[in-house]
Amino acid sequence: MKTFISLLTIISLTVSQVMAGEGMWVLSLIGKNYQQMKEAGFRLTPEDIYSINQTCLKDAIVSLNDGECTAEFVSTKGMLLTNHHCGYEDIQSISSVSNDYLTNGFWAKKMADEIPIKGKTAALLISIEDVTDKILTPSTLRLGPESQIAVIEGTIESLEEEYSENGKYKAEISNFFNGNYYYMFKYVVYKDIRLVGAPPESIGQFGGENDNFAWPRQGADFCIFRVYTAPDGSPAEYSEKNIPYVPQKYLKINTKGVNEGDFAMIIGYPAETQRHYSPRQIRMLKDNFSVLSETYKQKLDITKSFMDSDDAIRIQYASKHTEDYNAYKYYYDTYRCINDLKVIERRQKAETDLDKWISADKKSKYKKVIQQYNNDLIANSQNDIYMNYWLASMYAGCEFVKFGSKHYMLYHYLSIGYRQKVEEIVKELKANSEAYFRNYNPKIDYTVSKQMLKYYVDHVPQKYCPAGSNDSAFFLLLEQNFTTSILTDKDRYNNFLKNPSAEALSQDLLFLLAVEIVEKMDYFQASDALECKTEVHYRDYTKAMMEMAKSINPDTLFYPDANSTMRLTYGKVCGYTYQGKDMGWYTTFESLIAKKNNNDRDFMVLPELQNLFDKRDFGTYAYNDTLRLCFLTDNDISGGNSGSAVLNGDGDIIGLAFDGNQEAMSCDIMFEPDIQRTICVDIRYVLFVIDKFAKAGNIISELEFVN
Repeated sequence: MKTFISLLTIISLTVSQVMAGEGMWVLSLIGKNYQQMKEAGFRLTPEDIYSINQTCLKDAIVSLNDGECTAEFVSTKGMLLTNHHCGYEDIQSISSVSNDYLTNGFWAKKMADEIPIKGKTAALLISIEDVTDKILTPSTLRLGPESQIAVIEGTIESLEEEYSENGKYKAEISNFFNGNYYYMFKYVVYKDIRLVGAPPESIGQFGGENDNFAWPRQGADFCIFRVYTAPDGSPAEYSEKNIPYVPQKYLKINTKGVNEGDFAMIIGYPAETQRHYSPRQIRMLKDNFSVLSETYKQKLDITKSFMDSDDAIRIQYASKHTEDYNAYKYYYDTYRCINDLKVIERRQKAETDLDKWISADKKSKYKKVIQQYNNDLIANSQNDIYMNYWLASMYAGCEFVKFGSKHYMLYHYLSIGYRQKVEEIVKELKANSEAYFRNYNPKIDYTVSKQMLKYYVDHVPQKYCPAGSNDSAFFLLLEQNFTTSILTDKDRYNNFLKNPSAEALSQDLLFLLAVEIVEKMDYFQASDALECKTEVHYRDYTKAMMEMAKSINPDTLFYPDANSTMRLTYGKVCGYTYQGKDMGWYTTFESLIAKKNNNDRDFMVLPELQNLFDKRDFGTYAYNDTLRLCFLTDNDISGGNSGSAVLNGDGDIIGLAFDGNQEAMSCDIMFEPDIQRTICVDIRYVLFVIDKFAKAGNIISELEFVN
């Protein structure tokens, strides 16, 4: 019997444990999992999932904005289905107080009404190729750490340029198993993406911050885009002449519904996991997450107070606040779960087993690998903490810091009189400034920055802080500069860009402070020598774990950590029990009405939705006189999987994955088969909202249904 495990899960798993959903599998290698999938209810073939010789499921799945989310084609005219929270920033960017698509939703009744989303991209995977032998050559592996990493990086750059075919493709090489394998991913990137439909946030984000990472859930977390191409079908920037993309493959919608125990699989782009971290790495991660959660919480309290006082600010900062809250919740709950689920202690046992296995072989080439790797981590552990204080409070906390630092190269080229470069940078800054100032409020930035600077100064050594920041006069000067800086006012900024000068920047104290803060980052970074040594030792540590597992069970199959490349996870529809309570596996319309509170934006129920409930007008989407809203699976997902279609054994859509549950938030580090679940919106609830609530028959008519 084959065993499916992450590298540090050393004890062999039974078949039932395997089917608890663990594993983010590379599509080109999925044939090795086929028998298990077939026994669980998969009714297609490996070639139906991934092939370069025929259309397959990979041809229906795209990565949005370089891995931020996943989406899937659901029509012959390039219509994409994804999560509402994946389009939230886009919806916010086109909203205003007078045209509030966040509150009211948006439904294009015809293609001409669809709204172009500036900067949004959809990357379609063309192929996956193992290029390990081209990168980890015997001569490269004989080099010392610094030379070795330099050669590897150079080879990767050359191969990516070669495989891009002069820009026809986006070619990316990703490492797997911490540098033990390398795969080339080729994509075609589409750049004309338009919004087709989105429910009001009271439907798409029902429960809001309160229900984030929580179960039970009732949100219809979906929105709809469309991909457009040039008339010849090639990728193109927005143009009125562009036409809807015709996908090679699109997914059908299954309206039969799901039952507990049904097969479920998800194909998408999980962002990042740390399943192969050592116990010391997890301990460092936990300490960092404590810092990050505390910092984000302070920022959230300030922005929320401004948003509650003004609708214009609410719309302006909606996306930023949601992103910050999601980060806070993730860091806080992961920190808590590492403790509650004793993740470090369990991972320590795996490392102890590794140590024993190495010691049993007197000739082992891994004799020093554990000690070497842990020494590398210790060498930079304190700076790692300071880096996270800087990252959360300074770079992510103070808007003027990130924005101001983007002008450093402009200052440099102005100083040396390199006019061509100045013109190029000014053009780019001007193009991006409109969106920046549309979503910027200097009063909020000052209030947050003042708090973040004080917090930072209180927690890191003075040498890492801006000069004079331990003096009250510093903060008086900060307030004054917010009222005069070119970085905090659209008109002042545009006037500067009309006639930019190094002198103007050198006299702008907020710009100088931003540069000073960013330069502090150099203090925290490990030396190149230490970084390269750590990378090589981590690769060897991981390889030792793999060899130990193979020695226990030669048929063991490993899955690599998520790294924003396309993966497949398979399992079943199921609930869970937590602290003796049956948490169930689905929710109904009744549970949404039970949470209703029209005095709280997170739990508002619109009159039109209430009316449909009161009339029991669920259309053809009902189940036993009610409407099921969300359900659970034991699939293995991470950030980036948001928007992924949940598929049945025939590859048809039964739902959309949109969240994980807070009881197992350390799942990126260690899979928890008993309590880790994927929260999905039932596709029938999605159809109900489009059909019965929005009356968007034009969207329904594009879809293909199976039952």
